[in-house]
Amino acid sequence: MLIIKFIRYIGLVGLLSLSFFHGGCERAGLSSGVAVGKPFPELKLVTYDNEPFDIRQLKGKVVIVKLWATWCGVCREEAPQFLAFSKQLDDSVVVVSISVDQNLNVAREYLRDHPDDFLQLFDQSMVQSKLVLKVNVIPQVYVIDQEGILRYYMVGANDWGEDMLRKVNGLSLGG
Repeated sequence: MLIIKFIRYIGLVGLLSLSFFHGGCERAGLSSGVAVGKPFPELKLVTYDNEPFDIRQLKGKVVIVKLWATWCGVCREEAPQFLAFSKQLDDSVVVVSISVDQNLNVAREYLRDHPDDFLQLFDQSMVQSKLVLKVNVIPQVYVIDQEGILRYYMVGANDWGEDMLRKVNGLSLGG
């Protein structure tokens, strides 16, 4: 009996370590619903006023889509750095923040305490994210060019430094 408990414990520690080293929350595998160089798929999301919204409405602009949740420690930890990064972006870049919380009010409350200027959308319990994008871990970030093509894709904690700023602003300049 003690050996079985020990084996279960080692297995649990291994799974937790995998999640920790990957740098994301709710780790179960990498997303396979999107591909760099391919069109970004249609997502049926809603605004915080419960109005329907599709990311494809932003075609013609460079779009950064960030999936996050209030319960995700990595999301909360990198939020100030991402906000500072976003303030340096070219005016032709739109940041779309998609909360995958179960409860819209929880996300609203968090945003009241941590305001930003992003287009705020909601994907209750990751329904669209899991169905369309095949998301299994957050945070995830997608950078989409003016034609609606996915150019960059990142999972887990990211470095929001000068290199990423050059890449994103380069897309807005047609690069």
